[in-house]
Amino acid sequence: MKIKNTKTVTKKGKEPTMKKKKRLSKKIANNMVNKDFEHDVNSGCYKDKDENVYEDDAGSGEDDIDPREHKKSLMKLKQTDPEFYTYLKENDKNLLEFNISDDENNDIDGDDDDDDDDKSSLNELDTRHVPNTHLEVASDESDYEVDEDSGTTKDKRKITLQLLKLWQEEIQKDRSLKTVKRAVEAFHAALQTVAESSDKDSLRYKVEGGVVFNGVVQLCILYLPDALKRFLKLGTDTHFQAHKCKKFGKAKGILKSYLSDLIKILQNVTSSNILTVLLKHLHQMLPYTQSFASLTKPLLKILLNLWSTGEETVRVVSFLSILRVATTNRESVLETLFKAMYVKYVENSKFVSFTTLPGINFTRHSLAEIYLLDNNLAYNHAFLYIRQLAIHLRNAMTLKKKENFQAVYNWQYINSLRFWTELITLSNSDSMLRALLYPLVQIIIGTIKLIPTPQYYPLRFHCLQMLIDISKETDVFIPVLPFLLEILNSYDFNKKHKAVSMKPIPFTCVLRMSKVQLQENGFKDNVIDSLYQLILENAAKDSHTIYFPDLYIPCIIQLKAFLKKCHVGNYSRKVKRLLEKIEENRKYIETARSKSVIALSNMAEIKTWENKIRTQGTSLSKFCESWKKIHQSQKLKLLTGNEDIAEYNLPTIRKSARRNLNEENIETSDEDSDSELFTKKSDQEKAKLPIKRKKKKQEIKKNNNDDLPREMTDIVQDINTDDWD
Repeated sequence: MKIKNTKTVTKKGKEPTMKKKKRLSKKIANNMVNKDFEHDVNSGCYKDKDENVYEDDAGSGEDDIDPREHKKSLMKLKQTDPEFYTYLKENDKNLLEFNISDDENNDIDGDDDDDDDDKSSLNELDTRHVPNTHLEVASDESDYEVDEDSGTTKDKRKITLQLLKLWQEEIQKDRSLKTVKRAVEAFHAALQTVAESSDKDSLRYKVEGGVVFNGVVQLCILYLPDALKRFLKLGTDTHFQAHKCKKFGKAKGILKSYLSDLIKILQNVTSSNILTVLLKHLHQMLPYTQSFASLTKPLLKILLNLWSTGEETVRVVSFLSILRVATTNRESVLETLFKAMYVKYVENSKFVSFTTLPGINFTRHSLAEIYLLDNNLAYNHAFLYIRQLAIHLRNAMTLKKKENFQAVYNWQYINSLRFWTELITLSNSDSMLRALLYPLVQIIIGTIKLIPTPQYYPLRFHCLQMLIDISKETDVFIPVLPFLLEILNSYDFNKKHKAVSMKPIPFTCVLRMSKVQLQENGFKDNVIDSLYQLILENAAKDSHTIYFPDLYIPCIIQLKAFLKKCHVGNYSRKVKRLLEKIEENRKYIETARSKSVIALSNMAEIKTWENKIRTQGTSLSKFCESWKKIHQSQKLKLLTGNEDIAEYNLPTIRKSARRNLNEENIETSDEDSDSELFTKKSDQEKAKLPIKRKKKKQEIKKNNNDDLPREMTDIVQDINTDDWD
């Protein structure tokens, strides 16, 4: 600032006295603070009441003093008259110390045309705490009134759509962090509208309305990644390490603040559409999180929660982010992910229905992908968890208590077996995980044998399906046929059902049948369908082997014996068709085997012969593939719920009121006539009544003992690493 009508009078060769300096400093302070300034618009100057004129160096016509120009003039005063500058510094600091706002500091930092000397001098002044330079006369308390609606001061800047459009244009052109910082601060202000926070008073911007909120989020999602890449000069590479860039220090604080807000907003948003958009944006920003180790734990926590409980698209995008974090930070994150993701999978597989089954299948497949990233580390975790499952089975077999049976016969236990089955079958043949194949098969067979009653036929079919999958993928022989043929011999399919089931009872989402369901015709229908499916799959798996005719002779004999005993036409037709396909394949293998002479000790030649038959394809395998396609389409209908559209509302016949009255009169007259007969009962019949009641009580007790496990047991609480030592 240039000051007129103020001159320092000095004698030639002498320094100004202390009194003159005091008077001069006092006069300057009085002229700047205590005078009533009037702004002359035309001249661009300020006049006080004594007509002293003060020029406005900024020339902007505003009533604020430009702090940068003022600092530059003070720097010149420091060079021209250093003693007077030190005197002002000691006695009147308010005159020298002017504050510069954040935006102006950014302008100074981002201006490449400023001289280095000016920058160094300004940085010296910025290191001190300085008061506000906005000098206003006759200010009252109304300038600092609190807005009752928002709880913030009135000087808070309100975000509008026009302002967002201006920022959008600037952030696409500007290479500095000026607009990026404003966008991050606006995003932080928008976060306060959906999350509770204690720093609302310190916010610089104010976001009101859903339109402005969406505009702020859209601005950050669409333009922040490219703006940060331009500033850090990263190029188009998606895999980068931001902390190795030269300018990362300037953007470090802004990045950490924005990533923290992004994690918080993911925790507070419930809409699946918004979550999907935010997760896709987070996937772009994941390379920046490598520079902040403190953000990895809360980030994985929210991602695991969305992966296990979110909707379909949210689950998929969350898993992609988890997979990227696991591949980049493999050493520090992978072991934690193995444990946390498995526990999440077991927790969310407690209840299985047609609505939850797709989500459980997705979590199982994705969890297997994570475990296959490191086979050696996965072996350690698989060994401990499979051992834990074996301990549960051993307790159930030895103690034989209800709670021990419940710890095994539930969906969490079965889904855990299914996951380890899938993991081992997907691993390579030379992987360490293949060493756990034998104990896993023994646990599955022990689960089948634990309670071999008709109530748990669905659970048996689930376990047998796992054994068939293991044998098919690993090319290991597992005796599955005895457990299937045992049902054909032990269960009486000729017994008449006591109830008719209006809807089919598929075993896909069932482990245990109730006593009422055992008496329905739908139970027997599903048992025959499951036996047909599993025997067909197992036979198709072995249809190319050289030992097929010898292996399936017992199966053919028992199927023929079942056809002689069974008198139900539908069941006999299915079993007869299955028998025909197996007989046809047996004859085909016998004729192909007779055409070539192979030594039984020559395993290499046997393998080549079997591979040749497999490539040609057998009639049994082709029939099984066509049947599977039809079966899968029916299964998809059940999963999508298309059959629920057709309601089974049967017409009911309503009787008239007169007819009901007549029937009641007839019943009462019959009761009166029958009462005479009941009074003439013999003493022998009366003596038989207590005996029948005792027999009924004994039968009820037996049935209650058979009804042991339920599907409501939670085994997650038993998964504790302390018990594995």
